[in-house]
Amino acid sequence: MRRDHVRPSSEPQEAEVRSLPSSQSTETLVLRTLEGDRWAADALYRRHARDAYRVATLLLGRNAEVDDVVQDAFVQSFDKLATLRDRSSYGGWVVRITANLSRSRLRRRGLLRRLGLDRGEEDVSFEQLAAPALSTERRAELARIGGFLRGLPADQRVAWTLRRVEGWPLAEIAEAVDASLATVKRRVTAADEALQQHIEGGAR
Repeated sequence: MRRDHVRPSSEPQEAEVRSLPSSQSTETLVLRTLEGDRWAADALYRRHARDAYRVATLLLGRNAEVDDVVQDAFVQSFDKLATLRDRSSYGGWVVRITANLSRSRLRRRGLLRRLGLDRGEEDVSFEQLAAPALSTERRAELARIGGFLRGLPADQRVAWTLRRVEGWPLAEIAEAVDASLATVKRRVTAADEALQQHIEGGAR
């Protein structure tokens, strides 16, 4: 499915809106999308895009890249929709695709940085995404953590953020990044240890 099929180019007609109530289950929307119903595909996008955007923003930290990654994730999900066995799990599936594409972006960014070709700056930080009521002290702590994560290898950064910030089960992270459970555990542990050393070093 092409990128321009992810979002509709015009609003659905009134009759089509009536035939596609928001109460329809994700499984029903997936089935209708497989039958070629573009408004069902649009409904899937609208229902699950927020979660995909949140994960991409947390992992990438660059608004300029987030839109591309999320759009690509939905395109991939629609292209591979027939392979999804549990159709009710579409939301988690497309978010895992988003996480994997974000990881690929981070790895490419790291390569470009080593070559001196990446001059972009991350314009979204953890403290900016925090709740408005969060104290100044906690925001400063989030800023330190965010700055530290930017220096981690992409695989550790993704695994740690999905586990410690988003609270994903290790098995879901492993599926998202196409790695074994043991590998994901090692990445999270390595990031935990490095972060603890960073915090202790800053406290001296």
